[in-house]
Amino acid sequence: MKFILIFIFFPTIFMNDFIMEKTRTQNCKPTNDQSITLPGIFNHKPVTECSGDILLKSFENLKNWEKRKTEARELFENASFPQSNVNINNNILYLTAGFNKVTKEGCIDEKGAQVTYVGSKFSPKDEFTYSVIMKPTNKAGVVSAFFVHLIDDNTNNPSFCNNNNEIDIEVVRYGPEAHPSLRGKLFAYFTSWKRALSPWGYKGNPCSADPAAWDQRKRESHGILLHDRFTKEYHKYSFTWKKNEIKFYIDDTFIVKHTKVIPQKESPLKLNTWAVQGWLGYSKNKPFNAVTKVKLISISSKGIQ
Repeated sequence: MKFILIFIFFPTIFMNDFIMEKTRTQNCKPTNDQSITLPGIFNHKPVTECSGDILLKSFENLKNWEKRKTEARELFENASFPQSNVNINNNILYLTAGFNKVTKEGCIDEKGAQVTYVGSKFSPKDEFTYSVIMKPTNKAGVVSAFFVHLIDDNTNNPSFCNNNNEIDIEVVRYGPEAHPSLRGKLFAYFTSWKRALSPWGYKGNPCSADPAAWDQRKRESHGILLHDRFTKEYHKYSFTWKKNEIKFYIDDTFIVKHTKVIPQKESPLKLNTWAVQGWLGYSKNKPFNAVTKVKLISISSKGIQ
């Protein structure tokens, strides 16, 4: 009897592992379409206040927030994230990004800043609406972002198919080395992700990104052109995260809905800014610093009122 039980038990474990691995590798089909550009230029009277029954945070301090500290290319971004780039002044959170130099090895030395809310994590089951009152930097080549994000599997292993749980609102201005049709333009991007691979180390160069890694992503993305006023004023950026949809808003105005790529795992809320020459094409002629300012964060169970 003992031999029969062992004989049955081991194949069951083996079969479960086989099914799990087979399922994992079958679900790696990328959905990395180009971002869909929405029509028109968004030009709206700013909303500079918000309410939240789950969280309402101005920045007298960084209680329940953690500063990021990572080296260049440690995760997806080329930039390093020193904690000294996060500061508070007159109840406003200052996040500093910039470009330092091109090193003798040819690496672009970029920097950014990030904070993560550590008081709780959130999931689509909550059906909460997340909002930020933010003034993005006007400097070309810098991302100002509000997002939830969790990396829960190895980003260097192409067999891990749903390793990046992320919902982004990013405001960017393109620089003089971007595509001619984009130079100088200010965009807000709304992106959801479920898979991403680390691109760094292409052909043995630690500063070089493998272009094929980007094409293996699972993402859904839309962009809308913004009026220049959005870098001169505080505006409200929001998203509502549910199991079957993500709705994005600016100044309480609905922009777009995602239904194809919806992260399902519990994730923390984050704010960051970072320089990215390769995407946004700023000039490398001289160093610069750029600041994203954050006035208020809210989380609400009541949606956009």
